[in-house]
Amino acid sequence: MRHSALLKQPVCTLWMLMLLVIARPAGAADDKLMTQIYKLPVEINAVSRVCPWRSKAGQGYIRLIRTDALTGHRLYLQWVRRGIAGAPTQATSTVPVQELEEDYEVRIEMPAATLGPHACKLSAIGEDITSERRYRFDFTLKGPGDYKLGVTHLLEGGL
Repeated sequence: MRHSALLKQPVCTLWMLMLLVIARPAGAADDKLMTQIYKLPVEINAVSRVCPWRSKAGQGYIRLIRTDALTGHRLYLQWVRRGIAGAPTQATSTVPVQELEEDYEVRIEMPAATLGPHACKLSAIGEDITSERRYRFDFTLKGPGDYKLGVTHLLEGGL
């Protein structure tokens, strides 16, 4: 008796989920968004919205996108501008952190953000994928496409 009750519970849960999906009316906007999300590359493993920005060209927020690669993580900085008067929000600048692609083959944690008076400050720890050497990466982000990176060598790594 006990086993049959356990077997029926997942089936009931599955039916309840199917009813929720069927009963939920899906609008055209929901379908379009779902299609776009579904097509996101599997290499993207983290996305974070960190700081607001403002310039003569507009205002918006900065988004961080971390991806997986064979040589460690890659990090992209994206400035997203808010639309005005009904215009859609759109990405105005997306730049890869070149130093992570060319000089440092690391696994990097998602940077923590601090909003300063004139810039967004990001800080993260990274670890070399072969030597296990640790680094601290300090970013200063200003207007769209403008960033500076400082790197501090921390521990040597190894076993």
